[in-house]
Amino acid sequence: MKGIDNKINLGVGNISTDSILGPYYQDISPAIIHIKKGIFAKLDESNIPYLPKGNNKRNYPPVLIIQYALMNIDLYHATNDHAYLLDVKTCLNYLDLKLETFYDSLVWRSEAQEVYNISDGWISGMYQGQGISLYLRAFQIFNEKKYLETAKKIFKSFDYNYEQGGFKRYDENNCIWFEEFPSSKPSFVLNGFIYAILGIFDYYRVTKDEKAKNLWDECVITLEKNLHKYDTWYWSIYDQLKKELVSYYYMKNVHIPLMKIMYALTGKSIFDFYARKWEKNLNNPLNVLITNIMYRIKHRI
Repeated sequence: MKGIDNKINLGVGNISTDSILGPYYQDISPAIIHIKKGIFAKLDESNIPYLPKGNNKRNYPPVLIIQYALMNIDLYHATNDHAYLLDVKTCLNYLDLKLETFYDSLVWRSEAQEVYNISDGWISGMYQGQGISLYLRAFQIFNEKKYLETAKKIFKSFDYNYEQGGFKRYDENNCIWFEEFPSSKPSFVLNGFIYAILGIFDYYRVTKDEKAKNLWDECVITLEKNLHKYDTWYWSIYDQLKKELVSYYYMKNVHIPLMKIMYALTGKSIFDFYARKWEKNLNNPLNVLITNIMYRIKHRI
């Protein structure tokens, strides 16, 4: 994306299994500059981030607001400046208004997604998972039980399959997935799945709900069995449907740190293996050149 700063480093954040969550697992706060400068998104009159659309319209993706709030929480922890919590509260108030009842759960719905051909009203596992991470941190920071109760209802959305309008799926090997984009044909986006299950792990840390722990363990097995599908000899790919190479910025600031986070949380060597391999590939100028060429070929096609 034009204007994105490749020098930014969104590295590993706070790795902990304690019941007190603290900062997020990944330090995404440096990316706030892309919102402040209007590169990736813009801030409206209330300091809520949005994506500009044609005819002066605006799109408010739930995940954009959730991540902006998580950035501000991390900045609060880093500086102890309570001004950041004002933006967190503003985001929470907006998100509260957009929650909808879905069976016995609460969800955010999203506008149509053209890339995966999904109509208005879809529910994302990633958005729900990062929403849990946000609301549980808000519960602990503000000491307001309503945020814990909301997180509990968001967690219930992980019960519902794609066929029920949800985002849970099983692949041909009976591995469980929570889809970032619940497309008609499974897409199994790697980062979306991991961000979703980090929310599940946060839920276990705070509530000690064994269902969440068992679900987390299942999802770790899913990753162990499927990570090789996201690897090429020189780079990584985004999903299992379109199988497109990720950008340099994405490889550096999403896939590699997520592998490091999963290794730190689980001790599973497979995550360390791919973190090291992808980081080595990232630092190889030839691989970067090949990736840039492949992007040009794809666009011409």
